[in-house]
Order: sequence, then C-alpha cells, then structure tokens
Amino acid sequence: FGKSAKDQLENISHAEERIEELEEQRRHLLVSLQASGLALSGKRKQAAETLSRGVETELADLSMKGAQFSVEFATSPDANGIRLEDGSAVAFNASGYDQVEFLIAPNPGEGLKPLVKIASGGETSRLMLALKNVLAIADYVPTLIFDEIDQGIGGRVGAVVGEKLWNLSQQHQVMCVTHLPQLAAFGDQHYQ
Repeated sequence: FGKSAKDQLENISHAEERIEELEEQRRHLLVSLQASGLALSGKRKQAAETLSRGVETELADLSMKGAQFSVEFATSPDANGIRLEDGSAVAFNASGYDQVEFLIAPNPGEGLKPLVKIASGGETSRLMLALKNVLAIADYVPTLIFDEIDQGIGGRVGAVVGEKLWNLSQQHQVMCVTHLPQLAAFGDQHYQ
C-alpha cells in the first residue's frame, strides 16, 4: 500500500510534466495521422475516378446510356481533428477523414443525386450489377442476389444483362430473379 500511495503521490506531483508529455505525443500523432490521411484520401480520389468511369461504361451496356456516376467526398469540421492542407481541422476515425457518398444521374440531363434516393428498383439493380462488375476483383462477398434487374428492359438488353451476370458468376455465386428468358438462359441452375 505504501508503494502504491508513493506512486500516486509521484504522479500527482508531476502531473503538469506528464500532461505536457502527453500533449507532445498527441501533436506528433496528429502530424502522423495528417500524412496518412492525406495519402489515403488521395488514393481514394484516384480510385473514385476509375470507379466512376467503369460504372458509367457498364451502365451504358445495361441500357442506361447517358447515366452519370460520381463519388463525392466531404469532411466534418472538428477543432481537435487533423489539419488539412488548407489549414482547416477535420474529424477523423479509423477509416480516415473522408465521408464518401455515391451520386448518380440515371437519365441524361438529370442532376446527380445520392444513390439512396433512386426510386426505381430496376435502376438500382442495374447500378448494383455495374458496381459489382467493376469491383468483382476486389470484392470478397461470396453470394450476390439480384431481384427486378430485368425491370424496364427488353430482349437485347436482357441478353447483355445475362452475360454480365454470367461474367460476375465466375468470381461469385449469383442468384437472380428474372422473367426474361434471354437473361435466364445464362443461368447454370433454374428454379421455378
């Protein structure tokens, strides 16, 4: 007990020195986090450009010509956060400081809107197919399920969708609910 009390008294006596030491460690960690965060954000922005181009190409094949896809980056201010190149302080977590949102304009002339606000089930399914096709190499999800992917499309586009699903099935198990025979023809197993 005497040793424990002595250690506590020592900590209390040198609390100011300890606080300064911890503040210095915090400053060093924030500088390190800033460098890591900037590098990660830069790589994300490069990947976002590649992703956007790939998704737009896939959507054109899926009878959504003229559809635009974009990735928006935002940050949240936080006085205790890390400093960006412009001097602003932003919040961060284990994933970095970027807040990422996917935006889409399904039809030409329509403004970009958050992906969560797309109303059409068919558009959402085709967008997910496009995303999965672009991300197939990096995606480790074993099973993908598509429903209503054939909504609003005809025979020729159905065959394109079927072929894309078949290509996707080379890396994943794909389950698809469809009414189009052109799409179903690409399936290895059929359930009715």
